[in-house]
Amino acid sequence: MTSRLPKLPHPTLFLITALPVVIAALSFSWYQRSRSFQEAKSTPTPVVSTTQSPEALLSQGFLSLQKYCESPPSPSENTQALLTPHCPNWVPGERILETSFQKPEATVPEKKSPGWLQSLNHIITGNANTQDQNTPPPKLQSVTRFPELNRQARLARVPIFMYHDILPQKQVFFDVTPEELEAHFQQLQKEGVTPVGPDWLLAHLRTGAPLPAKPVLLSFDDGYGGHYEYVYPLLKKYNFPAIFSVYVKKMEGKTARSSLTWEQLREMAASPLVTIASHSVNHPRDLRQLSEEELSSEVIDSKRILQERLGIPINYFTYPEGKLDERVKARVIAAGYQMAFSMDDADEKFVGDSPDLFTLGRFGQSRLREITPLAWGGYPAPVDSTNFNFNVDIEKREYKVNNTELILIGGGIPGTFHADSRYQLPDMLKDTQVIAAVDGGFFSLKYLDSNTMIGPVLSGNRGFIPGNASENLKLRDRPLVLINPHSVSFIAFVPETHNTLEGIQATSPENKGVTDAFVGAAWLVRNDTPRPAADFGNLYDYDAARHRAFWGINLAGMPVIGVTKTPVGSVSLGEILYQLGFRDAVMLDSGASTSLSYRGKSLVAYTPRPVPHAVVLVAPQNPQPVPTQSPNN
Repeated sequence: MTSRLPKLPHPTLFLITALPVVIAALSFSWYQRSRSFQEAKSTPTPVVSTTQSPEALLSQGFLSLQKYCESPPSPSENTQALLTPHCPNWVPGERILETSFQKPEATVPEKKSPGWLQSLNHIITGNANTQDQNTPPPKLQSVTRFPELNRQARLARVPIFMYHDILPQKQVFFDVTPEELEAHFQQLQKEGVTPVGPDWLLAHLRTGAPLPAKPVLLSFDDGYGGHYEYVYPLLKKYNFPAIFSVYVKKMEGKTARSSLTWEQLREMAASPLVTIASHSVNHPRDLRQLSEEELSSEVIDSKRILQERLGIPINYFTYPEGKLDERVKARVIAAGYQMAFSMDDADEKFVGDSPDLFTLGRFGQSRLREITPLAWGGYPAPVDSTNFNFNVDIEKREYKVNNTELILIGGGIPGTFHADSRYQLPDMLKDTQVIAAVDGGFFSLKYLDSNTMIGPVLSGNRGFIPGNASENLKLRDRPLVLINPHSVSFIAFVPETHNTLEGIQATSPENKGVTDAFVGAAWLVRNDTPRPAADFGNLYDYDAARHRAFWGINLAGMPVIGVTKTPVGSVSLGEILYQLGFRDAVMLDSGASTSLSYRGKSLVAYTPRPVPHAVVLVAPQNPQPVPTQSPNN
């Protein structure tokens, strides 16, 4: 079995370019479609309806912020010490459209070399200390439209853990003592968890680039004195990065609990382990209930004041009590933040399950021990459609999308196995080095022990066998799967051309070395697009709810096999697999034949029909796992 799967060269890795510039450019493109507000500079802000489109709300958000910054309200008794009558980074008289996503003004220096570039270099080199500042940024392969999350990033499992006050004696149930916090850090260290900073999380969410094994983001809200006295020393002791969300009014030190001082906050902000986020000016209970001027003040002035007092850019926002709606989110986007954090005690979620970059879910710190073992940094970075990656460890993962449960197994070297009869997959592959397998092409049901396939089939263990000429005609334009040691092709089957090995080898230079071939049932995803009902033609029962088997190539160029645990139609399955990051996916023999095995065990909850053919995954010779440590940003 293994002799036909030659050792592969390391695939070409595609890296990621200057992310902040891309974010700004894509942000500009995203809202530029709503340009009407440029000519309406003096128009009063209309009444906001949350049923408006995101584009309309964002346009309205720019109008509101521009109005506020050109004519801010007079300082009140409560805000006189905090507010000044201007907005940072906006030149008086210029339109916000042209200035709102610029970097902070020159008086606000960059804190350090860009953490995202250090992080992405580490993804490739595995060494956080090899950053060459003279090296041009690598070529970008996949940046998702702002403010959406990359499909590949949605598959990862990245938790954000939320802390509030750290103090020796708890006052409410969600307080944490210094001893408990250190126990949490020790637990993370013991389990090989890698805390990452928000810059790297942003890069991951925009591009799909993987985070290290077991990544988490540690977040501390409000600006308590214990953050400097207890948290900051522990971060330095364990070399953990974290983000601190500060509301400006607390810095006056007039709240019931202890507060950071500006001197302490400046010291923390200078550390590469610490990122400061805005948490509003006054920490109102619900931003949704504020007037236009009040909301603008909370969003803009908190960012400005923190930048002026700390001398660093403030790129992230945390909603007080996690409360937001589309209007609030539009204001935060319009103010130039790049990402925002929410919370919902009734619906805590991994980052990848969040709606977008400005509604990132978090877990309460009390769930750290429960959630941490589930953390996973995701598949390798997306590559273009001409590249493949057959050098990644094989892993099994389960997903639920649109109430459909699926099992996916990805990685390794793809191939096929054509048995001498019909078997359950674990029995068929018992004495081979196959790690995982899914049932493959269609076969004749005439005899229980028949291994006769419908259509031509090529396998390393049995060689090439042509299909029946009359049956071949019924397979026209179905996907012909061609596997060679370096790539996979899915082309339309032509009976007159593809029923000989020579005809298959002539399809492309790459397929002169083809090792495996068979005809699949139908495309589910083709060229990164889920297929509509019209593409399934006369395929029997194509949209009935049945157990389905499939395989294909994901955005990282990796082979992935799988089955549905929930009966589903083919059109819906294609849409689901697209969401799960497939750039090409082919349906295999399904229904009663649907089978999946992993490390010698069947993964389906029934006894499937025995099959003679399987798509298999074999472990790579020198697997390249995702890095397990991250640089601090």
